Parts: sequence; C-alpha cells; structure tokens
Amino acid sequence: MTEVLNDAIADYEHKQFWQEVNERVEQVQRENPEGWTGYLTEREMILGSAPRTRRIASEWEGLITIPEEKNETHPR
Repeated sequence: MTEVLNDAIADYEHKQFWQEVNERVEQVQRENPEGWTGYLTEREMILGSAPRTRRIASEWEGLITIPEEKNETHPR
C-alpha cells in the first residue's frame, strides 16, 4: 500500500512540476515576446535547427508510422 501511495505522490509531483513549467513558459511568451524570440534564436544556434521530418532507425521502418504520416492503407 505504501508503494502505491508513494507512486501516486511521485506522479502528482511530476505532473505539478511540468504544469508549472508550461505556465511559466506561456507567461514569458505573453509578457516578453522579444525575450522569447531571443531564447529561441540562441537555442537554435546551440542545438541547430529542428529537423523538418522525423527520422526513425532503419530497423523500425515499416513497423511504426509517425502520426502525421498515417493514412488508410497503413493503420498503425
């Protein structure tokens, strides 16, 4: 029983943490759009630009379909 409660508390704390992070990000975007743009520019300089497509390892090709690539002929 204690383990179940500990897991529930940890899950709750995890969700609370990310909820607060998301709220703070939205606040910065609203209140300081220039600062947010500067952050994104600096992040891109450090990490590089985001890939235009999602890539998967070759051994997974054909086994999974990326959500935006789904169609009627490939239901997964």
